[in-house]
Amino acid sequence: MSEKKRTPASKSKPKRATKKSSNSKKMPIKERLGVFKSRVLQTLWSLFWKGGLAVCCAVAMYVVYLDAKVSKQFEGNKWQLPVQVYARAMTFYPDQYLSEDEVIWELDRLNYSRVNRIKRTGQYLVQGRTITIYRRAFEFYEGEESAKVFTLNFAGKKLASVVDKSGRRTSSERLEPVQIARIGNETNQDREFVPLEKFPNVLKQALLAVEDRNFYEHHGVSVWSIMRALYSNIRAGRTVQGGSTLTQQLAKNFYLTRERSIVRKINEAFIALILDYRYSKDEILEAYLNEVYLGQAYNQGVHGMGLASEFYFAKPVDELEFDQIALLVAMVKGPSYYNPRRYQERSMERRDLVLRLMAENGIITTTEYRQSLERKIEIQPLKESLLQSYPGYLELVNRELKGLVPNDDIIHAGVRIFTYFELQKQSAMEEAITSGLPYLERRFGTSGLEVAMLSVNAEKSGVSALVAGRQMRFSGFNRVLDTRRSVGSLVKPAIYLTALQRDYNLGTLVDDSPLQVTDASGKTWSPENFDHEFRGQVPLYEAFSKSLNIPAVNLGLDVGVHKVADTMTELGIKSDIPTYPSMLLGAVELSSFDVAQMYTTLAADGRYSELTSISAITNASGKTLYKHQPEQEQRFDPVSVYMTKYGLKRVTKSGTGKRLNKHFPSIQLAGKTGTSNDLRDSWFTGFDHNTVTVTWIGRDDNKPAKLTGGRGALELYIRYLKPLNPQAIVDERPAGVKWAFVSKATGKQAAPHCGPTIQLPLRAELFNPRPSCK
Repeated sequence: MSEKKRTPASKSKPKRATKKSSNSKKMPIKERLGVFKSRVLQTLWSLFWKGGLAVCCAVAMYVVYLDAKVSKQFEGNKWQLPVQVYARAMTFYPDQYLSEDEVIWELDRLNYSRVNRIKRTGQYLVQGRTITIYRRAFEFYEGEESAKVFTLNFAGKKLASVVDKSGRRTSSERLEPVQIARIGNETNQDREFVPLEKFPNVLKQALLAVEDRNFYEHHGVSVWSIMRALYSNIRAGRTVQGGSTLTQQLAKNFYLTRERSIVRKINEAFIALILDYRYSKDEILEAYLNEVYLGQAYNQGVHGMGLASEFYFAKPVDELEFDQIALLVAMVKGPSYYNPRRYQERSMERRDLVLRLMAENGIITTTEYRQSLERKIEIQPLKESLLQSYPGYLELVNRELKGLVPNDDIIHAGVRIFTYFELQKQSAMEEAITSGLPYLERRFGTSGLEVAMLSVNAEKSGVSALVAGRQMRFSGFNRVLDTRRSVGSLVKPAIYLTALQRDYNLGTLVDDSPLQVTDASGKTWSPENFDHEFRGQVPLYEAFSKSLNIPAVNLGLDVGVHKVADTMTELGIKSDIPTYPSMLLGAVELSSFDVAQMYTTLAADGRYSELTSISAITNASGKTLYKHQPEQEQRFDPVSVYMTKYGLKRVTKSGTGKRLNKHFPSIQLAGKTGTSNDLRDSWFTGFDHNTVTVTWIGRDDNKPAKLTGGRGALELYIRYLKPLNPQAIVDERPAGVKWAFVSKATGKQAAPHCGPTIQLPLRAELFNPRPSCK
């Protein structure tokens, strides 16, 4: 029974399974395919909308990322701008000691045009002894000054008056400064930022007519331009036309690489749309005009119309002629292909095409179009890199800049440095060295001479010119700042100044007899005069002017070597001064810069102010970051300094520097020669009313140069002064000084008829209104 009951049950299960199978086989094929398709479509649709949503989210996130990137760079410091270094601005005021030639020389360096009738900025007119100048607008560190016309009237060797456009006398006027350097950065890009409103309207209109006619209508990307370019390229069988808008070009130049790929084009379009949405058309156009690549200056790319104008035509962008504007616009398509320095014919064809488009669009008249076509392309020769122009001076500027503005981000944001550099003095200095050193080597049978030379504006304590070596364009070892050599007799003014602050006067007799000095270790030192002669008792002023060694040593030992060292420190020497007796004859090593500091304090009547090359620093927006305020500290009694300067004047009249008087007999100058042992170092320091100049000649290997200070360094100083306009020293006599006759035999005040006498400045308290002959 049990088996019979299990049997039907066991057989029923296969029957149900067989029934299901047979039912599925009876389902039509079409119906089964429909079910499959439905399921596939459902799956695909699910994948599609989910994938689409993911893509949309990814695109949205990418656009947000691009938007942040675009905004950060566009609204911040768009570019790492070069540091711009300027010379001092030539200033004009009545009764200034100035010649017409000096003014014209400066105007030529500023690329002003001499004309018969002034029409625009950057021009000047010479009529008789008057010069009328239409000065360009310029942003000085005190603020922006607009363009203006003024006239300079000369009489004798001076500027008689300065008058404005209306003929009214003014107290002063000035030119814009010459740019002497543009210090780049790691981007190797150079540009001159110009605000949109300062670009000529003709330039803006010409650029849009050629590159993007619908700039103000589209939204960053022009579909019509793309289709038109695509049609032209397909028809020509090659790429003959681009479809990018100015905004797309800016996006590519500003944010992307020059890689040709579909990915870059998509990024370019996205960024262009973002730029157009976030910023005004004028902001985009301003950025483009300052970003566009227009050539190469050595290893620096020339970016922006402002710099390109200076690079190709040596004039500001607002002074460009129509044909020059057309050439710059023409070069946008391909700065290398249309380089006017290499391919004049090719660039002229492109320029003429742009001129035609300018005329067709009513930007210029038909007459202006024809006149512009007739003009040849005149490009300024490629100048040597500004960084190589004055490397010695720029090294000084760079060292000071790092101390004044230690933040590199601020420096790379386009600071402008205004210096005390004077281009005329620098040029005169370079010419003196170029002609003078070969002359000295031929005449005195020496070779391998090197040089260090600098000039200082004594009133401002500003370094106005500097040559750091014979190879003036070599940016290497700076001999002015880093070479320390024995200075010889250049220390003697410190000895006499120390003595004149005590009981000595210029007439005091000092001993010039054989001398032996024994130091603490028992060593004996026997100094001698340069000519190996001894004169007995000599007046102090004569020992000073003739640079006699023995009297100087006797004076130094009498007042104390340590006191002389203190005087040198007060004059501005920051290094330690040795206090052994041989220091009195120059056994102390100083740089030319140290010597300049020392003598500038003397020239400034004992007022110390630290030397500098920088007068002011501003940031890219014109804010003053630093302004030099000369803080002059009176460190010496004006009476003793006045008498010391008298001794320095006699050096150039009748002493070791008397050759200077032969070349400038009507001009009172002052100076001091210096020569180290074995004629290794030749020094001369001279000054006129406001300029102190230090000259050193020697050899880098410290072998004898075979030149005294009066033969070598003085020769370069004379050559340096020749093309300049040196002004005679005019010292104001202090109240504590009286002029009196002094007996040469006794060194005391005497009546004029009491034997050989000389008129000298004395301290007022020692003055005797009725001297006798005793």
